[in-house]
Amino acid sequence: MNKITLVFFFLFFAPFVYSQQTALVFFKKKKEINKYWKGSIIAFQLKNGQWQKGELARIQNDSFYIRPYIVRYNFMGSDTAHFRVVGFDLKDIYAMPNEGILIDYKEGRYQISGAGGHVHWYWIKSGWIFRAGALGYAGLNIANGLIKNNFSFSNSKTQLLTSAAVFLGGVILHKIYKPYLKIGKKYRLEILDLSN
Repeated sequence: MNKITLVFFFLFFAPFVYSQQTALVFFKKKKEINKYWKGSIIAFQLKNGQWQKGELARIQNDSFYIRPYIVRYNFMGSDTAHFRVVGFDLKDIYAMPNEGILIDYKEGRYQISGAGGHVHWYWIKSGWIFRAGALGYAGLNIANGLIKNNFSFSNSKTQLLTSAAVFLGGVILHKIYKPYLKIGKKYRLEILDLSN
């Protein structure tokens, strides 16, 4: 066969080749955030607060199916356990994890990884660094006063109030920061048939 025949053969049969036709698409208003195909890894939170994670096995009109899995790390490497396929309705989805947030299987359930995943400035956004710093600063002032035998609340009032204000700021940041995006008016999850 010559090259022209091969090109013609390819161009003629290319439209008949099977391609992914259905996708689960996550939107922020009209902007597409992420697209999940069969075989993609997806994590989401149900309305009862439980997190789920697995490989997307099948997509239908208003539901999808995942194959949950667990990866356990040890000194010799890692072990992966796959479970039976489970189906979910789009109406059951409460939230999707924010960008960079990791969902791991710990203590018998899926949950947000305490390591923060790949979120930039996670320790500041979640207020953790402010709370830890404020407790350390207050503890250091109290310990120094007790060691020198001259500790009194009236002498350390400025330092302790500063620590309390920074700690309160950390608590407020922790309450404001959400590691998930709630499905509703702003965010939505849709199943799109891309064959049309």
